[in-house]
Amino acid sequence: MLVSRPFFLFFLLFANLFYSTISLAANDALWRVGDKPKWIVEADLSKLNQADLGVESVDYLVSDTQVSLLNKQPHYYRYIRFQVNDSAGVEDNSDLTITFNPDFQRVELHHINIIRGDKSFNRLVADDIRAVDIEPEQHSKLYSGQKQLQLWLKDVRAGDIVDYSFSVIGENPVFDGHFSHTFGLGWGVPVGITHASIVAHKSRKLSNQLADIDTEVKVNTEGNKVRYSVLIENSPAYYEDGQAPNWDSAYPTWQITSFEDWSQVSNWAESLFKTSAKHSAAFDDWLSELKAKPTKLAIEEAIRFSQQDIRYLGVEIGENSHRPHSPSEVLANRYGDCKDKSLLLVSALNELGVDAYPVLVSSYKHNTLAEHLPGYNAFNHAIVYLNYKGQDYWVDPTNAYQSNLLETIVPAAFGQALVISPDNQGLSSIPDFVAEDNLVEVTQEFIASDFRSPVQLTVVNTFTGAEADRMRYEIAGQSAKRMTKSYLSYYQRFYPSISLKQDLQISDDKISNRIEIKEHYLVNEFWHEVEGDAEFVLVSDAVEHYLKVPQKIQRKQPYSLGRPINIQQQAKLYLPYDIDFSWANEEQTLEDEHFKLYTRFDYRNKVITYQQQYQNKQMAVAASEVKQYAKLMRKARKALEINYSVTRVTEDQAYDSMNELVSFLLEKQTNNQQEAL
Repeated sequence: MLVSRPFFLFFLLFANLFYSTISLAANDALWRVGDKPKWIVEADLSKLNQADLGVESVDYLVSDTQVSLLNKQPHYYRYIRFQVNDSAGVEDNSDLTITFNPDFQRVELHHINIIRGDKSFNRLVADDIRAVDIEPEQHSKLYSGQKQLQLWLKDVRAGDIVDYSFSVIGENPVFDGHFSHTFGLGWGVPVGITHASIVAHKSRKLSNQLADIDTEVKVNTEGNKVRYSVLIENSPAYYEDGQAPNWDSAYPTWQITSFEDWSQVSNWAESLFKTSAKHSAAFDDWLSELKAKPTKLAIEEAIRFSQQDIRYLGVEIGENSHRPHSPSEVLANRYGDCKDKSLLLVSALNELGVDAYPVLVSSYKHNTLAEHLPGYNAFNHAIVYLNYKGQDYWVDPTNAYQSNLLETIVPAAFGQALVISPDNQGLSSIPDFVAEDNLVEVTQEFIASDFRSPVQLTVVNTFTGAEADRMRYEIAGQSAKRMTKSYLSYYQRFYPSISLKQDLQISDDKISNRIEIKEHYLVNEFWHEVEGDAEFVLVSDAVEHYLKVPQKIQRKQPYSLGRPINIQQQAKLYLPYDIDFSWANEEQTLEDEHFKLYTRFDYRNKVITYQQQYQNKQMAVAASEVKQYAKLMRKARKALEINYSVTRVTEDQAYDSMNELVSFLLEKQTNNQQEAL
């Protein structure tokens, strides 16, 4: 949409983009100047409140979005009016842009004016407009063929009003006459007048739904037409609380759809995922290789192939924004996006006699999908459902670092989902993985020969379930040397004089979906001598990472706890001889409906064991419960560190000489390691 730069940011439309300029000769095919459409309702500027203008660098006066479904192609009209009040406002709001897809859309510019006092200056000059190629999701390896008109306004001054309107006409034919759209009704800035409307023939069935705003939808009949509209005067600024789950939005919206239910969306999508019965020779050869294997092994190999041998790259030009490329084409290219890879896997599994279907999911709505109206714009990802021997499996073909064994594969837990099958009756629920199966274990062993010399530290990190998948991704993205350096740097935050004994040892058991990483260090200055006593500190750093106090307590949005996870950490300190710490032995459990933290201190046979186990029970804390949650969380965090001392440490003079020698050797070793890393 053609808006000023910060306005674009506030209205969730602008991104910093790479572009290349198109020749001006092509502009005639991309855009033209035209009159405002006759079906719009003009904004009533007399309703603007002028009292508080000039306080901010820019005042947003009018945001007007209107849609017409009266013709074959949808017509989107936008009118924007804002005032710049100082040099910062001029600097940040004098560049206008409009984004569209030339494969199925055209742009009409209606007017662009600068209003200064009682004078109006026309800024709609063809020679000042440039068309550029953009790819908003290039960072995610997705290419859509979108373009952008850009106009750098001339002679904008503090106090000017920028006033303009335009239309984008057309819609992707892949939607096959269906319509689904969400209007934004609030942003991070106040707006004087917010207007949104849609006009259609009375015979057109449309459903609409407001979210997070107290207003009403007006329905007016105009002959054989009906207009739905929302008008908001003096819309306030809406602010995100931060640390909220991704399914919760701080901004009000208005959704309109022509779909009657989710099964109708499934029927629409099913036509997109239909494939020709005839495949390429390469696909048939691949299928023959799969059929030569036992069925279970063939399923696992098909999953592995779609995840790892087909690289992720989405060429989503035209209808391929929603229609996947054919399996034969994806196999030949050896690349595809989520829907391409899903259709490839489904086609192979079906040929193997396995019930499998594509599935549409949302990576951010999770289990709130049913709260939204049905529509094609409810989803942003595709996965695969399959049933083998009565067991359901939900597979994400884009997860290239997953264990492929059916026994240990982690479900693609996106919450509510739409299975694209002929007998679909609505949304399905994907079982979420549970905390017990998503485990991180950290075991630290500190071995002390005395109370002044360096301490040997061995750390064993174990990851299972989704955490193992995540860890494979992290390991694949860096060399073993870089990873070793990163882990060493992490422990240097707790022990500045720590040195590396040997590189990381990594083992990956894909059969059990378990990764183990071993670390070996020498910790100098583990003991802190204070008046003849040797003090030591043990910190449950792995658990501490998940025990966060919300930054904002008084909230309107829930506080996110993340996916189910189980974190267990145990530190063992082996003392040089028996010192009775049994007086400190203690177990404690802190628990509410959101999380559970178990802690234990135990001493026996010269070994101090300090243990914690954290498990979240829910994915979020309701806004009304955050205050009580934060109170318990502060108490829980106090249980993550112990600080004790050993009194009357031996004053053997040989300790000083030995300590000096060890310090010299450690410094030399550290310097050698830094040069190597």
